Amino acid sequence: MTQCKRYKKSLICSAITLATLALAGCATSTPDGKYVDGDHEVSGKGKKSQIVLTVEVANGSIKEITTKSHNETESLFLNAERLLAKILASNGHEGIDAVSGATYSSNGILKAINSLPRANGIQPEFVAVGSKDDSSSDDFKLKWSIQPQLGMISGDFYFEEARFRQGHKGSMIIVTDSNNAKDVIFAEFNESGRPNYYTRLYQDVPKRMSEYNFSMGKKKGTAWVQSPLTMEKLMVEQDKITFDVNPDFDPKLTNKLKEPNRLKYLGIDVVAGASNSIQQSMIPLTAKIHAKINGEGTQELFYQHAEKLLDSKGKWTGITAVLRLVVDTNTKAITKAYYDEIFADEAVQIKDASLKKFYRQSKYASINYVEPARIGFNVMIDALETHLQAGGSLFDINDLPATGDTGSYAATGFTKRSNSWDTYLNQAEILYKQMRLDGVISEHKKPI
Repeated sequence: MTQCKRYKKSLICSAITLATLALAGCATSTPDGKYVDGDHEVSGKGKKSQIVLTVEVANGSIKEITTKSHNETESLFLNAERLLAKILASNGHEGIDAVSGATYSSNGILKAINSLPRANGIQPEFVAVGSKDDSSSDDFKLKWSIQPQLGMISGDFYFEEARFRQGHKGSMIIVTDSNNAKDVIFAEFNESGRPNYYTRLYQDVPKRMSEYNFSMGKKKGTAWVQSPLTMEKLMVEQDKITFDVNPDFDPKLTNKLKEPNRLKYLGIDVVAGASNSIQQSMIPLTAKIHAKINGEGTQELFYQHAEKLLDSKGKWTGITAVLRLVVDTNTKAITKAYYDEIFADEAVQIKDASLKKFYRQSKYASINYVEPARIGFNVMIDALETHLQAGGSLFDINDLPATGDTGSYAATGFTKRSNSWDTYLNQAEILYKQMRLDGVISEHKKPI
C-alpha cells in the first residue's frame, strides 16, 4: 500500500509538473522560470540554411539572443531578425507571427527558440506560423514624415536628373540662399521606377510619396523614402551636399554592421532601404550640383508655397497644398511647375474617411488615388506644367483638363471641374505676387 501511495504521489506530482502547477509537494522537483539557465546554442531550419542562435538564460528568462550563423538571403534575414526583440520582450516565441516577406527565416528563428531546454523538462512541438499582412492596417510600424515646410521658400535653383541601375531615374533639387551660395535651404531627392520595372504598378512612378514606401517597408523593414529624408536633413543642417564613402566600407558587409539595416558613410549613418539609390544616384547628382554651385552658378530661381487646407470651421482637413515654380531670371519665364496635394502623415489626421488610406502619400504620386473629376490628377498637373512652359498664364487655365463642368465623360474624358484647380489658383496668386515683387517674372493676365 505504501509503495502504491508513493507511486500515485509520483504520478500526481508528474501530472502537476506536466500542467506546470506550482503545488508545494512538487515545487522542489521543478526549477524556477520557463527555461533552463545557462548559455544555449539552438538552431532552426530557415529557407536556405540552419539558423544558429546563442541564447543566454538567467532565472528562467531569456536575457540575450545572438545570431551565430546562417546562410539565408541577407536582406530577408535582417527583416526576420526583428523578431528577436519581440522574443526577448515576451520571454518566448509563443503568439509571435512571422515577418511578411521573410516567413521561412522567421520560422527558423522561432523554431530555434522553441528548442530551448524547458525548466519543466517538456519540449513542446513546434508549429510553423504565417505572417500578418498589415497592408489594410493604419498601425503601420515604420514612421516618417513627408509634410512640406509651410509658407514660402525661395532661392537659387539647382537640378540634376539621370537614369541609373537598369533604368531607374533619379532627380535631385538643391536650393541655396541667393545671397549665400553655401547656405543650403532646401534639398529633395526623388526616384521614378524604371519603365520595365518588374511590377507594372510602379513603372515610371515617383517613389517619394507613393504606396511604394509601404510595399517596400513591409518587405524590407525600411521604407525607401527614409534614406533620402535622412540625407536631405543632413544637407540642410550641415550646408553640405557632398559625402565621401567610408574608406573602410566593405560592400559585402552592407547588412552586417553593428546597427542592422544601416549603411555607413564618412561621418554619417544612412538608413538602408534606398542604399543603391543613395550611392548610385543621389550622391553623384549632388556632386554635379556642387560643381555648378562652385562654378557657373545658376540663372534659375525657385519659389514654393505650402499651406494646410482648412474646412468651413477652420480645422485642418489633413491635406496640404503645395505649389512650386521655377523661373529663368533672364527671360522671366516659368521653366518648371509642380502642384500637389499631400495627405497627412497619419490616417487619423485626415477628415475624409475615404481618403484616410492615402496617408503619407500625395494625389500626384499615389497609384490608387481616384480624382473625383475622373481624370488622373497627375495628368492634370503635367498638363499645367506644359501649359506654363509654353508661355501660358498662371491664371488662364480653362484649356486644361477638368477645368469645366462638361458632364460628358465620353466627350472630354472628365465629368466636372476639379476642386483642386481652385486651390491651385489660390497658391498661384501668393507666389505670383512675391515673384512680381522680386521682379523675376513677366506679367500673367487673368481671364476676363
